[in-house]
Amino acid sequence: MTADSAYGQEWRFRRMLEEASVGYVLAMPKSQHVHAVGRIDFAVAQAPGEVWERHSCGDGAKGPRVYDRAAARLPAIDDFDGDTPAHHRWVLARRSLAPRDEIAYYLAYAPASTAVAELVRIAGTRWAIEEAFVRHEVA
Repeated sequence: MTADSAYGQEWRFRRMLEEASVGYVLAMPKSQHVHAVGRIDFAVAQAPGEVWERHSCGDGAKGPRVYDRAAARLPAIDDFDGDTPAHHRWVLARRSLAPRDEIAYYLAYAPASTAVAELVRIAGTRWAIEEAFVRHEVA
């Protein structure tokens, strides 16, 4: 499941997906408070430079959509996750290559075996949805 920040910032929506064991990558506003790390933009700003890795999230109209990405797994929430969680929560960030100050933020919830590259791919699928809306508005 992927969605924009209107859905992503709604904790009840996220919790409903988690209770149904539905994985998600949801966009977040930079001011979003995240369990165990505080504001998402502050948490990402504190990350060391080496956590950023270059990834493509798919091809766009102008070729590969390449960004710098940072990801950090969040601690389990005992009341929700139990002793051996089958899913993990992640904070993701996507930074433009130029200008470098444009950062998009995401929360993710996925099976424990999910690789960061897969979360990046899922986050990138929103691009196709947004492009479809733009094409529809123009038509």
